[in-house]
Amino acid sequence: MKKITLAVFMILSSFSIASADLGIKIGVSAQLGELDTTGKEKSSAGTETENKKVQGMFATGGIFIEKELGFLPGPLSRFSVGYSNIAHDLNLGTQTNVRKTTLGAAGAVVNDANHSLGAEITDFETVYATLRITDWLYLKGGNVTMDVKTQFKGTLTSKYKTNHSLDGTVFGVGVQAMKSNGLFFRAEVNDYNIDGVTVTNTGADSVYSVVLGDVQGTTGRLSIGKRF
Repeated sequence: MKKITLAVFMILSSFSIASADLGIKIGVSAQLGELDTTGKEKSSAGTETENKKVQGMFATGGIFIEKELGFLPGPLSRFSVGYSNIAHDLNLGTQTNVRKTTLGAAGAVVNDANHSLGAEITDFETVYATLRITDWLYLKGGNVTMDVKTQFKGTLTSKYKTNHSLDGTVFGVGVQAMKSNGLFFRAEVNDYNIDGVTVTNTGADSVYSVVLGDVQGTTGRLSIGKRF
């Protein structure tokens, strides 16, 4: 949030130049869609649990800020750069599995146990660029980063790192309606592809690791904002 706070402060400090066309847009968005991923637990011996596919609704609200690059020559003047941040945490839910004794290290005595792993996104940032094809149609592409907190419950000998960082890409297409007073409205369709991660157990039974596959999905996004 420090990035967006600093950016807004810089914009507000420029309002003393009332006649200036800053080419800056600020707005809020609501997004809804579905993201899919897979997850499993495995051991260094090569045995693993069933790879489970997880599908979940992706509903968010956030803020964004953009700067038009109209000062660039030719077609480059149709580009804008932007930054958006989801204004709340996202609960990704909890998945469970039963760890079998055959997953234990050689000679170890491991009882079957129910294990669960919950996850929550605490920050979801996107740095992106848009290209106006026409006055109302644009393309979008950018880089996504997020912080994920996980909570593992199961055997006392298992312990997983709780904080992780993931990154990926977003590509989309949208339409925009601009009013003479600077108000604008948008509708977008975005495709996300976020890299997965492998987390190794740091507890006594460190032969285990959890594998999270790539997160993929499509969302619809509605925005309203003001151009200055």
